[in-house]
Amino acid sequence: MFIIPINSNINTSSINCLSSKSEISDAMSGARLGFKEIFHDIIENVEKTEAATKMDAYKLSIGNMDEMHTMIINAAKAEVALQTMVQLRNKFLDAYSEIMRTNL
Repeated sequence: MFIIPINSNINTSSINCLSSKSEISDAMSGARLGFKEIFHDIIENVEKTEAATKMDAYKLSIGNMDEMHTMIINAAKAEVALQTMVQLRNKFLDAYSEIMRTNL
């Protein structure tokens, strides 16, 4: 078995294009959202998926639904979004009650 030796002619152009630490930290600081924003986004996602499911049911009832699998996929997305929202709500409430139980 022949092993190819490592050369010093390695292409470092892809390494040089990486962001600096300050750019990464700036992006990370903007990515931090508060409880209100996170929960608002989750609720919006649930509303959008529920609306898509209702629209699919309407299209099916009037005979306009050509792709049944799309309706099933949208219904599954709505179910997962709702379950995620409920689980996150439960986790947030557990965390809040834990914080309220701590002695300062």
